[in-house]
Amino acid sequence: MSQQTTLAVVLPRFKEFINTLPDLSSLANCSDEKLRKLWVGLGYYARARNLRNGAKYIIENFNNKFPSSKDEWLKVPGCGPYTASIISSICFNEPVACVDGNVIRVVSRILGMSEGVWEKIGQEKILCYVSECIPKNSPGCFNQAMMDLGATLCKKQNPNCQDCPVKKYCSAFKKNIISICPPNKPRKDFQDENIFALLLQRNKNSEFSLILRDKGFLAKTKGFPLLCSKEGHTKEKIIAVLKNLKINGTCLEKTFKHSITHHKITGHTFLIDCDEGDNKVKKLLKTFALNEKNDWFDIPHLQQNISSSLDQKVLKTLFSK
Repeated sequence: MSQQTTLAVVLPRFKEFINTLPDLSSLANCSDEKLRKLWVGLGYYARARNLRNGAKYIIENFNNKFPSSKDEWLKVPGCGPYTASIISSICFNEPVACVDGNVIRVVSRILGMSEGVWEKIGQEKILCYVSECIPKNSPGCFNQAMMDLGATLCKKQNPNCQDCPVKKYCSAFKKNIISICPPNKPRKDFQDENIFALLLQRNKNSEFSLILRDKGFLAKTKGFPLLCSKEGHTKEKIIAVLKNLKINGTCLEKTFKHSITHHKITGHTFLIDCDEGDNKVKKLLKTFALNEKNDWFDIPHLQQNISSSLDQKVLKTLFSK
């Protein structure tokens, strides 16, 4: 939950999640709708699906018991090397290294690495160093101490070297090159993207339609139909399709901004009148190669059935038009 999400947001959601789904069986059998509601506001909904898939895998392949080694955890869907190392070392005392951003900073300074840190060979060097240092007794405590050291003393800005318990081993401290160890991580360029949300409404804006999105941004989540400019969609083309199908629709003037994994999104909202019946709705969805199965919700229930912050922003453009 805390991946790319602040703890202030995570904690209340975590408590509700654990209270509602206290064991593997309840998580594995949780419905999509219930899972979405428990994950509202956290974003990156694929994480919730991975948790459920992982629970199913453990029940089916490990007799409903948590794996105890890193290698076993790596077989669980959605569990990568870092998560596998964290669980196996802290919970099962396996002496495997856990390397996050804090540990990378600590080790790069101990070794005086001012270049090559973010390349494969640099990452392997850091992992190798931690693996050699980790004790067989209490490896989980060691990993947590390394992470805490980076988070509290060996910080990116204004590190507290005087109180650091490992400063006598620190090459960067001795050479006075703390500020360049590690070097800044190369940033991936953001791609600009336009997304067009289709607000299908009927009964004088009292009901709106949602679909299970099966492709593109936010695939496998329930929400408003979305079209992307990278697929060739434009405002003008959408208007032309509506006109051809004799469906009334307008693009609201207010836009919204959103970011999803290296994409800077400008969102546009189309308010589309669907009072003439579901046949035209299905034809419209089919024209855009979207899931034709849609459900209608009034405003109170609409809020309960959308899980992404992007969909929430779409609603805001409607209410502020």
